[in-house]
Amino acid sequence: MERTRDEVVRILHERGARSVAELAEEIGVSAGSIRRHMDLMVADGLVVSHLVRQSRGRPSTRFALSEAGEERTSSSHYQKLLDRLSPALANLSAAEIDGADGRGVIDRLFDRVAESMAREHSSQIRGESIGERVHEVTIALSHEGILQEVEDAGDFFRLRNTGCPYRTTASETHACCAADRRAIELLLGAPVEQITTVAGGGAACEYLVAKNDDERPVVASGLLPVLEQKGASAR
Repeated sequence: MERTRDEVVRILHERGARSVAELAEEIGVSAGSIRRHMDLMVADGLVVSHLVRQSRGRPSTRFALSEAGEERTSSSHYQKLLDRLSPALANLSAAEIDGADGRGVIDRLFDRVAESMAREHSSQIRGESIGERVHEVTIALSHEGILQEVEDAGDFFRLRNTGCPYRTTASETHACCAADRRAIELLLGAPVEQITTVAGGGAACEYLVAKNDDERPVVASGLLPVLEQKGASAR
């Protein structure tokens, strides 16, 4: 029972809202079993449900993690954040915060967090082309809960994550989301545009990375299998 619940939480966190039928197929159990789990998880406040209108037939019920459910999945990410914030705060110089207000100090702290994260993962980024590095960065930061998948969209890559690794903190300060973008940028060595965030009300955190001229195909190749590679690398 706990294993199935853990799988439900993982799928909803990594891939967003799902129906009972989709969850049953992905986990490999019956729809009835999933429905019982969802009833219990809704009652526990871990999951919320909503109706989605269909072009034909009755509306479909889809389930997503509640804010409490997101927070439960994020405990390890919060620990990593705390582990990076403490030395960042200790190492701030007087010159860096001279005359800065509280928001300015927080911004500088999270800049340091981004730099720390980039240093930690830099050895994993070896690609010469921007496409290779985008893929490597997405896999590396999937373990941070920051990135989940990458899409080849023709002239640019679209990096995406449907879950927020620290939703409460991100909802309180923009510096948290800015640090994620900055870490991606430092690891890629290329500009990164953050276009939506979960904390800002978006369905996902999304980033755009422009391709070099010699990497732009005539036709976009679509979604790249980052999640499958993540699973393979973990084994």
